[in-house]
Order: sequence, then C-alpha cells, then structure tokens
Amino acid sequence: MVQDGSSFAGDPLVNENYFVFGKEIIAPCDARVVMVIDGVPDNIPGETNPVQLTGNTIVLQTDLDEYVLFAHLMEGSIQVEEGQEVRQGDVIALCGNSGNTTEPHLHLSLQNTVNMEEATGAKLFFDQIRVNGEIKTDYLPVKEEFIRNLE
Repeated sequence: MVQDGSSFAGDPLVNENYFVFGKEIIAPCDARVVMVIDGVPDNIPGETNPVQLTGNTIVLQTDLDEYVLFAHLMEGSIQVEEGQEVRQGDVIALCGNSGNTTEPHLHLSLQNTVNMEEATGAKLFFDQIRVNGEIKTDYLPVKEEFIRNLE
C-alpha cells in the first residue's frame, strides 16, 4: 500500500497497477453457490458498465438462508459453479473491475435474497480481519479502508 492511501501505483488506467486487481477472493463461510455471472469484461479504470451492474458475480447461500454477494470479479477468474458447496477459506475468484465500477475492488454484500436489486442488506461483521494493517476482531469494515486477509 502506498503511504498516501492510494489504491494503485503507476498508471491509473491499467488494472494491474491496482493493488487488489487479481488478488484471491475467498469464501468467508461454508455455503452453497446459488448464482454465477461470468464473461463480463474488466473495465479500463475510470470507465463503467452500467448495463451489467455487478459485473462478474458470485452469490453464496448460507445455512441460515442468508446470501453473500461478491461483485466486480475479474473476467474468467471464477472457480466455482452453481450448486457447488464451498468451505470457508476456499478461493472462489479473483478481484477485478467488471460491471458498474470505476476501479478494481470487491463489492461484498450480506442480503436476504439472491437478487441484489430486491434485497435488504445487513451489516457484515468479520470475526477477525486486517484493516489498514491492524488486526481487528468482530469488525464491520467501512468505505475506503484497506482490507487484507490475515495470512
């Protein structure tokens, strides 16, 4: 991470210059894959795709009938398919810049239904997570924080 809090180093029009682009996205819990969208090209940073809002997307369903949505994934990186069971820690895709987004990042939502446009969202707390270099417990990340896996 750059000291000034920037999300990239170098040319801001190149996805690979963003620190999160291509990083592994892991399942935060045991769940079943209930929706997969793939084949949406990654945007050039600064451009958006308002037609395909979430871009390449995975939705997981937990045993509690909660849905966890992962959006803006890298084109061609999804490693799961609908109906598959995943375990906490499994790599499910790579972070990308697809859909209605201006730069590479992960949109993560906890919701009460598969469809994001019809869903009611809920707060998504992490048992333990690294935020801006510091390990936090029972934490709800906020916009513009830098989040990392504990490893």
